[in-house]
Amino acid sequence: MLHCHNMIHKRMLITMQRAKRIAVIGAHGVGKNTLCIKLLEREKFNQRGVNVTYMPETVRSTMFMDANILEKEIGGSVDSCSWLFHRHWSQMLEHEYSCDVLISKRLPLDYVVFNQCAHKAGLADNLLDDEYMDLAVKQARSFDEVWFVRMDSSYELVNDSVRDGRSGDAEMQFLWDQVYEQVIEEEGVHVIEGTCKSLLDLHFNHPVN
Repeated sequence: MLHCHNMIHKRMLITMQRAKRIAVIGAHGVGKNTLCIKLLEREKFNQRGVNVTYMPETVRSTMFMDANILEKEIGGSVDSCSWLFHRHWSQMLEHEYSCDVLISKRLPLDYVVFNQCAHKAGLADNLLDDEYMDLAVKQARSFDEVWFVRMDSSYELVNDSVRDGRSGDAEMQFLWDQVYEQVIEEEGVHVIEGTCKSLLDLHFNHPVN
């Protein structure tokens, strides 16, 4: 009976092992999707039988897909930004114990950084409480890989329903990089960083013209 109990306990521990966690962070329009695809290919095809789950950024699966709403709600409202923070975190929790590899486009840290960027740009009246930054940084440090895609000034920002406004324009791209650099350095978050082109060239042997 004791042997049986130990076997069940061991199986439960194996089942409850969390996934290898990878995140891709950075401003709008810097090439996060491109990098996510390469990471998916790397994790899926390098070994057989691996269950890889990709989680897109929360903002693109909600009502915030419109630039005007994005600027007013996420840019200006701490409550909306806080809601996205918690929603993204909860979605990751739903996946990280049910797959072998979890690739997340964005982290809750992105929404804290965005709130700070919006505040600097005069879009947000208030900043999230310090606890949000503390929690987000602690989580980011626990990830196996965090890829920070920096803006590339040689590429023109392509507008879409999210970027067609102040909350997703070139100025906001610059602020993202600026604030993220500060957070990464001050909080000791280990990242693999570079422009999309340099990351692909260096880590995936896939030059981009």
